Amino acid sequence: MSIAKSVMQSFYRKAEGKPERLPWHRESPSRVLVSAVAACARRARALDLGCGAGVLTLWLAEKGLEVNGIDILPEAITMARSLAERRRAEIEFVTADLFSYAPERPFDLVYDSGCLHSLVGGNTALYKGKLLGYLSPGASFVLEHWGKRHALDWRPIGPRRRSQTTIERMFAPELQL
Repeated sequence: MSIAKSVMQSFYRKAEGKPERLPWHRESPSRVLVSAVAACARRARALDLGCGAGVLTLWLAEKGLEVNGIDILPEAITMARSLAERRRAEIEFVTADLFSYAPERPFDLVYDSGCLHSLVGGNTALYKGKLLGYLSPGASFVLEHWGKRHALDWRPIGPRRRSQTTIERMFAPELQL
């Protein structure tokens, strides 16, 4: 098991089933995600990559989207399922890494708020290839990524930070900001 995966599992165990105890927890979606959802057709299909505790996956479902949430950590999926059950939301949660996940059909919206910057078990080229396969024609991709603030913004542990320019190049020419 990778160090990153082990560290993430310890955060979920310490949270004891309570999403608000996770250091990255937030209750509200970003303006970008709100805008993307507003632009979606009713009953659009959405995928939450690295859904974690499922707080924003649940928000997507409550906005009327048909949602799948995937995460590599069973502890995260257990927490997400519990949250969805308490709120009586129908969400398909799957314990899987994004490199092996193979949905039956593509999505109208793919949301990533934690997967790319803490990528486990693959590289950005593989990530891009899988992402393009998840997107239906005309779909939206919302990426929330911890940005690189300056050239010396490097940390030996924690999320991998990339600049906006690097991310734009990574997804070009298929995706545009």
